[in-house]
Amino acid sequence: MAQDRWRKLKFGRQRMVMGRSVIDMLRTLHGTYAPKNEPFAARIETFFVCICVLVGDIEGKPFTVSKLAHYMLEPRATVMRRLERLQRWQLVKRCGRYYHANEKTLNSVLGLSSYRKVRRILSETAQELSILDTQAGNFLTQVKVPSVQRANRDLP
Repeated sequence: MAQDRWRKLKFGRQRMVMGRSVIDMLRTLHGTYAPKNEPFAARIETFFVCICVLVGDIEGKPFTVSKLAHYMLEPRATVMRRLERLQRWQLVKRCGRYYHANEKTLNSVLGLSSYRKVRRILSETAQELSILDTQAGNFLTQVKVPSVQRANRDLP
């Protein structure tokens, strides 16, 4: 009975594939960058902060604590604690008011290995979703999805 649960949800199998890929990517990031004694689930928000800092930095729009707190809808103090943790892990660095990705860590052998693992997960997910969508006769590629740049325009 539990095996048929996906049949009750529209795009249930596709949602399962996407969920598994998010978990796999987060586990990869945690295994690469977090200290061994850090609990996985408790640090998901910390990695989300890191991803936001990375995207803002690459787009040439680095975040301040205030902008990041507003973007994440989190208290400023919470964001500051997460940024301090990311600095201890050497994933981000502070330059004045702005936070940037630490290229030394991300470009390290471990960092590049993590990138390749995440890239493989994304590639396999895209292939699996394509097969499932074709089998179901659903062509979701026609759906318009807002870009990250459009989402960033809403920032103060």
